[in-house]
This record gives sequence, C-alpha cells and structure tokens, in this order.
Amino acid sequence: LRWACWKTYLGRPEGDRFRIWAMGTLGQSMRMVGHVREATVVLEALLALIDRQPEKEKHTHTVLNVQNTLASLYGQQGRHEEELSLRRKNYPLLKLIEGANSQNALISANNLGLCLHQRGRHAAAREALREPLADARRTFGEDHSITLNLRETTADATSGLGGEANLRETIAIYEDLVTRSRRVLGTSHPTTQQREQCLREFRAFLTGGVAAVLA
Repeated sequence: LRWACWKTYLGRPEGDRFRIWAMGTLGQSMRMVGHVREATVVLEALLALIDRQPEKEKHTHTVLNVQNTLASLYGQQGRHEEELSLRRKNYPLLKLIEGANSQNALISANNLGLCLHQRGRHAAAREALREPLADARRTFGEDHSITLNLRETTADATSGLGGEANLRETIAIYEDLVTRSRRVLGTSHPTTQQREQCLREFRAFLTGGVAAVLA
C-alpha cells in the first residue's frame, strides 16, 4: 500500500506536498518493517528534494521528522557521527519552532544527550541536558516521563565520568528514579524494572567493582 501511495503521487511536481508526503510515508514504512538501508536512501533523497525547493521553509516540520528518523537509522547502521550531527540540528530547531518547554523539544534534547553519552562524550552529554532538564521540571514536574527520562540519561552520563563522587551521584539519582517509577508506572513496568537493575549494578560497582557487577 505504501508503494502504491508513492506511485500515485510520483508524477506530481517535485515540490508538491502530496509527493513529499508520499515519499516520507514510504521511507517510514520501510523502517517499520526493518528495511533500514532502503529507508535511509528514501529519506535522504526526500531531504535533498526538499532542500531544492525555493520555499523549503514550508516543509520545516517534515524536515524535523525526517531528520529524527534518519538519526535513528544512522545509529542502527553505526553511522554515529552522522547521527550526532542530526541530533544537534534538530534540538535547537525544535526549540525555535515549538519552544524550549515543548515535549518534542525535550525529547529531542534527551536523544541528543543519549547520543553523546553513547559516544563516550559524557561531560558534553551532561551539559546538553542541564537546561532541558530544568525546563522539564519547571513545565511538567518531577514525575513526568520526560523529566524522568532526562534524569536517567543525566545519571548515566554522570556515571561515565568516573570517580566515586560521580558514581554516588548516579546512585542517588537512580534511587529517586526507582521510587518515582514504582509510584507512577508500577513495579511490574519494564522501565521500572530496568531502572531497578541499573541501580543494583551501580551499587554493586561501588562496593565491589566490575567483578561484583558480573557476579
């Protein structure tokens, strides 16, 4: 059906909104069924198509959505610097368009922080998350999922900095995260259980090092 949708609008002019929509739909559907490389090619072509348009500003939200998807696809393929580049583009654009307190902007900030942390840039990750976390707390409160996710990524980045003080700070954050997750999500929720496991591992590392975590 997605291919049929694409073929229906293929004959329209390059900048036609239905052609752009159909191309984006095709790329997203390929990703959903696991065709990672094919989805990447389609969505890269879509960005190039939009970039050629004289009024490309009209398609800003489409560009943001496509860049977000492409960043995930790049990460799946080990193209980490390209992923990071798109994450760095998306967050400030979303802040500009939707405001720093919007859910989309804050989710984008968390994706950026997570990407930096996974690339071993732990200090940069913490700094990137500092203002978004304050915005999330102020806008949504301590128990909202966005705030909890930003705190979790901050804790993980803090642990990556090394040292006992940073590890103790990480444990303190996770202790609070677990308490809030149990109350908000329930003890059987996968996210709660994953945070409990992380807390156990960080505590074990503090007392016994790597061997204690692997035991």
